[in-house]
Amino acid sequence: MSNNIDAVFDVIVVGGGPAGSATAIACAGLGLSTLLLESSDSFGEQPGESLHPGIEPLFHSLGVDAEVNRAGFPRHSGYMLHSGPTSAFQAYGADHRRQWLGYQADRATLHRILNERAAASGAIVRRGERAHRPAMRGDAVGGVVTASGTYTSRYVVDATGPRQWLRHHLRLPCLRVSTLLVAHYGWVATGKSIEDTVAVPEFRVGDAAWTWTAPVGRERLAWVSLDLLDRRLKKHLLPTAVTGGLSTSPPGARDVTWRVVRPCAGPGYFMVGDAAWLVDPASSHGVLKSMLSGTVAADAIHKSLRGASEASRIQEGYCAWAEDTFCADVAALVSLYSGMERPPFWLSAASEAARYIASRPSAWAFSSKAMKA
Repeated sequence: MSNNIDAVFDVIVVGGGPAGSATAIACAGLGLSTLLLESSDSFGEQPGESLHPGIEPLFHSLGVDAEVNRAGFPRHSGYMLHSGPTSAFQAYGADHRRQWLGYQADRATLHRILNERAAASGAIVRRGERAHRPAMRGDAVGGVVTASGTYTSRYVVDATGPRQWLRHHLRLPCLRVSTLLVAHYGWVATGKSIEDTVAVPEFRVGDAAWTWTAPVGRERLAWVSLDLLDRRLKKHLLPTAVTGGLSTSPPGARDVTWRVVRPCAGPGYFMVGDAAWLVDPASSHGVLKSMLSGTVAADAIHKSLRGASEASRIQEGYCAWAEDTFCADVAALVSLYSGMERPPFWLSAASEAARYIASRPSAWAFSSKAMKA
């Protein structure tokens, strides 16, 4: 590949996870020339991903529903909620056609399916190519600089997740509304058939802490734990199978502090998924919202390219949608955590911050001075 890449793409998507893949699929489906850049050259082994039943229509619209169902991911009709001395099954519900079922997806398999669909849709997918920095066109983002050269585009979409690649380069403000939160996660071999241990996911709520466990395959259990008052991994939060000494992956950790980038769209760029806003996994539909944001951004980009004079208004609308979604997620989590035995002390401040965001929309159109600040 030459150092200078002559093709001008309509859209460059940075990040090949669910949000980035959904964006690329949707953009290509709208007839936009699309390039998807992913820094990792392999899918590797990753923990499971719990998916809300609401993701099924999105899988269908992206054209991956058949492949996802062929993958044989465990399905479940709800989860067990353990709170204090009480336990109860929380069903997802049903309609006149059938019972609603969630997925417990192997993340590597899901990412592969989505990447392959992006390529089949017409997007160029380059794995193993890291985005170094955005290429600027005056005050607008106009492409991506990599080790191979500079890719030029009309829009760049940041789908790098919590890394928030573009925000750091553009020095955009990120409003944090919670205390520092670090979720720990991993997976463990149960040593027996999953049917003999746990058939559905379990959500255990304790004293300002929670643990989620879910079956992945026949003899493996995925887990996520979060202490809402302390960053350290507490042994009492781990599943029994982990503390019991069975083989397990080294625990991973991820910053899940509630935060939103303002503005998450502007001249030549959009941010989707966790690159735009983030709440902790107890929101239960993080992957769904991330992928949905990709399709919403794709539609906004398509409309912007068709009517350049309306681009600023369209960017403003996307920012408003993202901030409304973030505030709704914060409100739901505040309500959930307020019912804990020892509610986190910072909940009221988080609630006030969300109300502030909702009442004062993002300054979506930023100047060259703001980009250079």
